[in-house]
Amino acid sequence: MIASYMLMGQEAKGTTTDEVLRNAGLDFEVGREPLYTAAGREVRSKFQRIKRNDNDVTLGVVGRTYHPMQNRDLLGIADRLVQNDDISWDRIGMVGAGEKLYASFKLPDTYRIDGWDDLDQYIYLTNTHDGSGGVKCIPANIRFGCTNQFAFHQRQLKKAGINPRDLTIRHSSKMDARISQFERAIALVDTLNNNFANEAAELMTVEMTEADKATFYIDALGLTTDEKLVDADNEWGLKTRGLNTFNHLKELEKSSTNNSSNMADSAWQSFNVVTEFIDHAWVHNASGTVNSKRVESSVLGTGARLKAKAWDNITARIVA
Repeated sequence: MIASYMLMGQEAKGTTTDEVLRNAGLDFEVGREPLYTAAGREVRSKFQRIKRNDNDVTLGVVGRTYHPMQNRDLLGIADRLVQNDDISWDRIGMVGAGEKLYASFKLPDTYRIDGWDDLDQYIYLTNTHDGSGGVKCIPANIRFGCTNQFAFHQRQLKKAGINPRDLTIRHSSKMDARISQFERAIALVDTLNNNFANEAAELMTVEMTEADKATFYIDALGLTTDEKLVDADNEWGLKTRGLNTFNHLKELEKSSTNNSSNMADSAWQSFNVVTEFIDHAWVHNASGTVNSKRVESSVLGTGARLKAKAWDNITARIVA
């Protein structure tokens, strides 16, 4: 199955912000206007609507002091860094009718875990037009061999001594200030992935028994258990859907990307079994079709938080 991040949006094509937006069909602008009644009378309100100027679709209702950032201005933050080869275009897309825009960029340096397992580094730029959030930078990595992706969340940031505010960019900042903030965010990606690679190497030395693996999988994915269901074919008393998921995880343990001599029966293997399940299987419906909401979730939402929870859980097994 294709990895979730490759199902999200499309490849960014072009060498400049304008080219990339135009080729992706995301070169629309947004505007503000008052709210109106069905009869066409302006509503006296502290709120206004944000709309797409090209098709008049409403993207959100926000306060009157809200100033939208145009798609061109968002990606312009990265333009100079792309031209300097500090980062390169990766993918671009939107959620819904354009309520959220996102773009990912690849960093030039790769981390190698324990001399053989490689991680490519990425950073996402996201912005919302519905007032639900500002401009955010999301550090991420992708395990080269199996295209599992991991995006860092607040707990990992705080553990590394990083203030989450250092990964936000103000709408009201001037372009030079925005670029400077983005440069600082990119430097933090490197720090986070260095820590990630070091902890991953330690996880390869942590042995996992069958009971350890089962407990980890059940907790990481929130699988429901019931003692009344325990039998010879269901040792952990999982309900039908959970048992199907558990059996799928056990099959993933045998895959070539998770069962090398370096990682078999280790905590690193168990973590990657969970991330592979979320990134490759969880994003598909039972019929095999792609679930677009889960695709976004696995990269930027609940699915990504599940992977972060799994990371926190598994790294707790490292003995200081």
